[in-house]
Amino acid sequence: MNLKTKKQQIIYATGIGITVSVMIMILLFLAIDVVKNRDDQRQRLEVLEKFLSFQSRVEATINESTNLLEGYLAYIKTNPDISEDETNRYLEQLLSKKTTLIRNIGMLENTTVIWNYPREGNEKVIGVDLAKIPDQREGVLKVKETLKRLFVGPINLVQGDVGFIARIPVIIEDEYCGQISIVLDADRYLENMDTIMKELHIHAAIYNQRDFPQKPFYGDSSIIDREGLTLDVEILNNQWKVVVEPLHGWQKGDNKIITFRVVAILVSLIIGFFIYMIFHTRYQLHDQAMNDQLTGLNNRYVLEYYYQMVLKKAEANNGLIGIFLIDINRFKAINDNYGHKVGDLVLIAFAKRLNAIAIQEKRVFRLGGDEFLILVSDIHHMKDLEDIEERLRAKAVFNFKHEDMDIPVIPSIGLATYPIDGDTLEKVMNIADTRMYEEKRMTKENGSINS
Repeated sequence: MNLKTKKQQIIYATGIGITVSVMIMILLFLAIDVVKNRDDQRQRLEVLEKFLSFQSRVEATINESTNLLEGYLAYIKTNPDISEDETNRYLEQLLSKKTTLIRNIGMLENTTVIWNYPREGNEKVIGVDLAKIPDQREGVLKVKETLKRLFVGPINLVQGDVGFIARIPVIIEDEYCGQISIVLDADRYLENMDTIMKELHIHAAIYNQRDFPQKPFYGDSSIIDREGLTLDVEILNNQWKVVVEPLHGWQKGDNKIITFRVVAILVSLIIGFFIYMIFHTRYQLHDQAMNDQLTGLNNRYVLEYYYQMVLKKAEANNGLIGIFLIDINRFKAINDNYGHKVGDLVLIAFAKRLNAIAIQEKRVFRLGGDEFLILVSDIHHMKDLEDIEERLRAKAVFNFKHEDMDIPVIPSIGLATYPIDGDTLEKVMNIADTRMYEEKRMTKENGSINS
């Protein structure tokens, strides 16, 4: 096998190794990404589950307050002529049984505050039409228009401070009459949120819908930059945007992923190298089986297959196949006089000369030792083979020069032809062999070769 073919096989084996390595690397990277995405999804589901628990507890606080409002409203409807003192005693008794975040309870006629409990500290708001207060106008009118309960906040209160307000419409005989509102202390309400967050080991930024993403009323907006989980939440007909993450941030496992990817690269390269070695070794074994390792020519094993291939073409076209058996005269003397290393160099040089002879449809083989065979196919006239023989004799004789040595190389050649001399490769080769040795014998007898 020539150097070009060897390079092509090395390139091919290398290409297969690299391709397999890259494919395995891609598959391993995809598997790592699947694992990473699964872990990320698991974290997000855990955070979502915890937030749902948080939402439930926050809503429970609001529902507790609105249930008090509903109870108070039912009490008023049952006792329409109740005095203010009796109302105060009822509410004081009701609220004393609850661990509540309620700051005050108010009653509106239409949109104007007509009463507040406790009165102390809330006198300023009584008589105020909340529809004219910018911070409260939207919520008050929404309850009036929709006749649905509403939770809003945080809101600046008329009497000072900040609170969250739960409003319930008062409907008598299917007509809107006013509202009852419960004001939750904003600081205590947010502290309650904070306590629940810490218990659940989550961290969140909570926005009213219109303020997202600039101004959260709870938490830090930087959580958005940390890829927090964004949720839409409805609390008593009010829309919140919530961005939530684990208390100590997402566990990205970057170091672990980097380690996995490095291992994936190493595994891919190792597998790719083994694939390369398998194909490279396979080519080497194939080369050793098919080619003579000294000269690079095809060997006897290939000759059998090649002959069968050209035989079919010759039979189809009524063509001839020429077999030239060639042997270097007195090659043993070259080995004995100059050494086997020089003898090998002579064989290599001789093989190159045979390969370089310009003959169409020619294949050169080394059968072993100093014996070579040239098979010429696609010939239709015996005269063509005789012309080829003359050219072969002229080109095959040369002087091998190496260092200070000048060694004459003269071959003996025997030609036989299919189907003239035989109908099988063995028969044709036997005839060619006989003619070659006859020429060698005659050469010795004529003394043409000096010892």
